[in-house]
Amino acid sequence: MQTHQRQENEWTIPYFPHLAQQPFHNDRYNYKFRLISGGTGSGKTVAGVFEMLSYLLDHPGAVGYVFEPTYRMVRRILIPCLEQLLGYPIESNYIVEDYAKTESKITFRNGSKLYFGGLEEPEMAEGPNIDWIQIDEARLIRNFDVAWQVIQRRIRGSIPGKYPTGAFVTTTPDAPGSVLHTFFENPQTKNPKSQVYRMSIDDNIHLPPDYIEGIKATHHGGLAERFIYGRFAAVGAGTVPFDYTKHVIKTLDLSKLTQIVYGVDFGWTNPSCILAVGFDNDGRAYVVEEFYLSRVPQDQLLSEAKLMSGRWGKGTFYCDPTQTQTIESWKSMGLNAVRCEAKRDEGIREMAGRFQVLGDTQPRIFIMSECVNLISELQAYDETVKENDHAIDALRYALTSRMKKKADPRGWVLGPVREMYGLGRR
Repeated sequence: MQTHQRQENEWTIPYFPHLAQQPFHNDRYNYKFRLISGGTGSGKTVAGVFEMLSYLLDHPGAVGYVFEPTYRMVRRILIPCLEQLLGYPIESNYIVEDYAKTESKITFRNGSKLYFGGLEEPEMAEGPNIDWIQIDEARLIRNFDVAWQVIQRRIRGSIPGKYPTGAFVTTTPDAPGSVLHTFFENPQTKNPKSQVYRMSIDDNIHLPPDYIEGIKATHHGGLAERFIYGRFAAVGAGTVPFDYTKHVIKTLDLSKLTQIVYGVDFGWTNPSCILAVGFDNDGRAYVVEEFYLSRVPQDQLLSEAKLMSGRWGKGTFYCDPTQTQTIESWKSMGLNAVRCEAKRDEGIREMAGRFQVLGDTQPRIFIMSECVNLISELQAYDETVKENDHAIDALRYALTSRMKKKADPRGWVLGPVREMYGLGRR
């Protein structure tokens, strides 16, 4: 239960944040722009509205604004959420001085003001300067790119310099390449003052089990990624359960690495990619460096491979099996280059299994944040579409080093790491 102080005694907002909501609230003043990317029913809207109320009550005289995609959604979603937190009728709550319905404005006893409205047109975001802004279900806002620019201009502060300023978005995500994805999560373009908080429907302990079961039974692939797990995904995607908030790391204790291997995907018009992948004693993989570039002559690519090997140590280069001649050339130049012998579907299952979070609450793979091309591909990967997967292929080749081949008519069978996931054998 969340509480705030008043002069005479204490009053309470009936809000019980679950574990996935709490980091968002804890970071209130750590990031200027925040995104709750949540599945349907994960609790993103109520977390955002409480965040707004809490901010306004902590800063007497501040001004906040909550935007919904349409005014109809204000009545259908926002007002019931405010009534849930403040009680009904809203104006009967001790902290409310006035509720002007025709102006869509709540004035609190401490002098703070909350405005709310729809964004049917981006120009509706124009107006006086504001301290704190929430945009709910942003993926449904038409011309969100223009509206988001206007909103950023408005958070200069109602009284410049007096209150902390910021904007946060609470929404079910859309596809990679969108304005939301570009601003908040694409490692090549994300705003450095932004942070993403992920919530799935499993995080909300208040959801009925039959509701969760029904959603999971009817949502698959990219739809499941978006509406169940709160991850950016193309509708047809969802092969790899990649989550930026779980799998991307900024620092690594290099002493943990006990083995290094390399994955290589050769290209020309399409990019060539080399990945350096380390493993620790528990078999976890760490992608520590990438080389990713189109139209690279073979002698330059070989030079890049040698430089990478010099930085991370000697290890086997697992290569695109179709490029036999190039592999032999690399061998003759002193690199331990071999063909990846695993079949594509086996390699994909090996790779995808590593992104699952296991009983120890950790996945079996982490990626350094500098590997921006691999991260971008993982966010949109669909194994049925053979494109934009050059870093993923290199990763797949490298990870097959943890599979082992036995004298068995079935060919490739699963090593200890695969057995850990309970995925069986061919």
